[in-house]
Amino acid sequence: MDPLYASTCREMTAKFRQARFIGRECATGITWRSPVLPAPYFRKEFEISSIPRSAQIRFCGLGYGELYLDGEKLGDAVLSPVVSIYDRHTGFLRFDVTTKLTRGRHTLAARLGNGWYNTHTADVWHFDKAAWRDAPKMWLELEVDGSVLLASDETWKAASGGIQFDGLRNGEHFDATKEPDGWMLNGFDDSGWESAYLVAPPGGILEEQTAPPCRVVRRIDAVSVTEHEGEIIADFGENLTGWCEIAVEADPGTEFIIRYWEAAGPDGRPESPELNHLTDFVLSGEFQTDHYIAAGKGVEIWHPRFTYHGFRYALISRKGTGVLRKVTAEFIASDMRRIGEYQCSSHDFMQLTACALRSYQGNFTGIPTDCPHREKNGWTGDAQLAAATGLFFFDAAANYIHWLDMICDTQRPNGQLASIVPNGGSWGFNCASGPLWDCALVHIPYEIYLHTGDETVLQRYYPNMLRYFEYLRSRTLHDGTINFGLADWCAPGNVGGNVDCRFASTVYYSHIMEIAGRIAALLNLPEDRRLLMERAAEVKKALRRVFHPAPECWGGNTPTELALALEFEMTEDETEQKLAAAKLAQMCAAQNFTAQFGIIGAKYVPRALAAHGYIDYAWNLFTQPEYPGWVQWLRRGATTLWETWEGSSSRNHIMFGDFPAFAFEYLGGIRLDERFAAAGELKIAPLYPAGLGRFAASLQTPHGVIKVEWHRVQGIPELKVETGEGITLL
Repeated sequence: MDPLYASTCREMTAKFRQARFIGRECATGITWRSPVLPAPYFRKEFEISSIPRSAQIRFCGLGYGELYLDGEKLGDAVLSPVVSIYDRHTGFLRFDVTTKLTRGRHTLAARLGNGWYNTHTADVWHFDKAAWRDAPKMWLELEVDGSVLLASDETWKAASGGIQFDGLRNGEHFDATKEPDGWMLNGFDDSGWESAYLVAPPGGILEEQTAPPCRVVRRIDAVSVTEHEGEIIADFGENLTGWCEIAVEADPGTEFIIRYWEAAGPDGRPESPELNHLTDFVLSGEFQTDHYIAAGKGVEIWHPRFTYHGFRYALISRKGTGVLRKVTAEFIASDMRRIGEYQCSSHDFMQLTACALRSYQGNFTGIPTDCPHREKNGWTGDAQLAAATGLFFFDAAANYIHWLDMICDTQRPNGQLASIVPNGGSWGFNCASGPLWDCALVHIPYEIYLHTGDETVLQRYYPNMLRYFEYLRSRTLHDGTINFGLADWCAPGNVGGNVDCRFASTVYYSHIMEIAGRIAALLNLPEDRRLLMERAAEVKKALRRVFHPAPECWGGNTPTELALALEFEMTEDETEQKLAAAKLAQMCAAQNFTAQFGIIGAKYVPRALAAHGYIDYAWNLFTQPEYPGWVQWLRRGATTLWETWEGSSSRNHIMFGDFPAFAFEYLGGIRLDERFAAAGELKIAPLYPAGLGRFAASLQTPHGVIKVEWHRVQGIPELKVETGEGITLL
């Protein structure tokens, strides 16, 4: 053997991890027709001969896993690890257990849930046929003082326990009569357990998870608990994401059934999810329903572990003899540090802001999602529309980077992107996508850079951006326009919107290439910048030729089309800008400032108005109380943002939630740009709507804190600005 080759082999072998993925033999080799089996439990006892100087555990439990040392759960993360494209990348968690390992005998125990890895529920997106899908499995290494003391292998014992069923979109069934007493502790008799089996790894690169985990961020007591026809109804006063924790006292075998609903009918009573079409997409099993069977051992406290729900109301019924002592909601979201806030004198606007933040957090459970009940899908369009809001309020960059990596893992070799990430395989590539959704790959890294100044984020995704632009080039029509994808989704009375897809997609095509051109300049790639800007100009020229018949006319002359032309600088000169802005303002006033647009217009119509001298008009859009509009949601009892202006579907979507970012940028005048990202140089320029008397904002940035406050004195705004030492005001 060649000595160099032999040396390389020895080096590579040394790097191979000692642990193996393990599972239960009866749960391997599954197909989309396989039955759903109880959650697997694993345990292993081991000896520590001396007190360690350092000890850490690396653990991956798929789809979700919980790890226990001597009966104590390690870490406070839930729904862990964060979902990934498992056949491309799989995350493990690291736990420091130095202070927990004393000399003597210890036990490691794990239980696993299906999560995204084994999405057995039939649904319209076909996740039950995902390429990575397999039964739950785990991988573990215990490293003590630099050496691997214990690794997952076939010497571990495996069995089932109380978790008889768990489905990401269904719920969880726990039978406490089947939970082995003391199975996580030393001395448990596991002679009846089977040996674990070595199973196939998930296929992706195993690496440490960098995304912040999901946690219980709030516990919420019910504002009312009533009983109707033998069913207990708990109202938590707000729409939230998570689960219920119940305390019960019951005879052995008594079953408590928890159904999770988000809406109330005209009589104030909870309204079935079927009425709002939430169940139309989940095609097998129950919808948002947990089951708990009591062991009959005094007061028993339980909550699910491997699923989550979107709800305001919990409807709890019982089969058998027992009492519900207490029910508490636990709000679950990705762990993010709060960095921004604002206050203003408009009660309605502050209520809307609370709704937006609740929807933002409730729709960031590992990944940014559209809704926490019906889908839990990572829609790219929803995420890109809400990214600025999220980055103003939360230190969310690491969370987004994890999901952007998943977008890249999903991208096809020709550059094509899917509209939902993760993606089960084929859904969302040739439908429900397009530049307005796909632009998440460009918009979000650029937003992260503006907020953090981190150029490595741009470097990380720039090659994937270029691949995507090659795909768009392959879809360009003979006249230079693009005609595929979604446009102004969820306009009043029209889910598909009223904006020409060809116009909207072509505008975005030009716009995101211009952003990529700016990114190329930041990365010191002048030739790339030149080519991208030239191509963007060509697309812009094609759009003007096809969709700009007169100076003030754009596309079908809807508010959204006029706003896009203004915001994305399609106009050629100041005269055209003024004509388009005046026409947009006139249209909004003629409709009494009702929201005659969908989710794209909801972001850009107010911005275009504010940027071109019509701040009062923009403010009126947010605060007028009639349908369609934001405030009418409040009048109808909303505590989160809705999917449609009518409220006919989901009551917890974030895609209409750009207005908090608008508040920072226009009411607070904090418009972050490349000068700020690079050197902390910032111009503070608030706008003052006549209908607002006071506004104050605070934002923590890498350059220091920014504080802006203004209020009216005898009708005249007085402005006060404070900044950290690393910020230079222009």
